[in-house]
Amino acid sequence: MPSLQDLMKKHNITPEDSPASGPRAKLLYQADRMLAELDKYKTEQELDGPNTQYWWAPKSVNGKRRVSARYGGKVVEGLAKYADNTLDSVRATVTKFKALIEESNDETWADEEERRKKK
Repeated sequence: MPSLQDLMKKHNITPEDSPASGPRAKLLYQADRMLAELDKYKTEQELDGPNTQYWWAPKSVNGKRRVSARYGGKVVEGLAKYADNTLDSVRATVTKFKALIEESNDETWADEEERRKKK
């Protein structure tokens, strides 16, 4: 019978006492959360909502839906794009944002962090 530690090592899981706090880690966490939410949807109507709680706008305009990366309850300035109002297009946009974030490091987000401090 394998121990919990053996299984965690096998699956490359490192225990963490607190959530990762850097902007890159926060953005990756949010990107994964958005993709998991999109996995639950069957139609683009499910993208609609009463407020902006996800990376996509709660309503589409002229067949397009704005997708904006956010963490800490705030939009990342400049990291927004209009996607077609389809699940596939919104998912593809979130996936592209995630790929960009994966290539970054916390230094990439230094300007964004500084901007947030000034507000």
